[in-house]
Amino acid sequence: MELRYLVKYFTMVPVITTLAVIILALVFIELNSIFPGLQYGTFFHPLIY
Repeated sequence: MELRYLVKYFTMVPVITTLAVIILALVFIELNSIFPGLQYGTFFHPLIY
């Protein structure tokens, strides 16, 4: 393992984690717009009209 490769990998980690967080947030927002009230456990009765 080259040290340069490791340094490159460790500088990539924050970028990948932020991208993953953004993608997860977008997925949750999309699910929320398709199924309103999903996070409250009221699947068939949306709280926000």
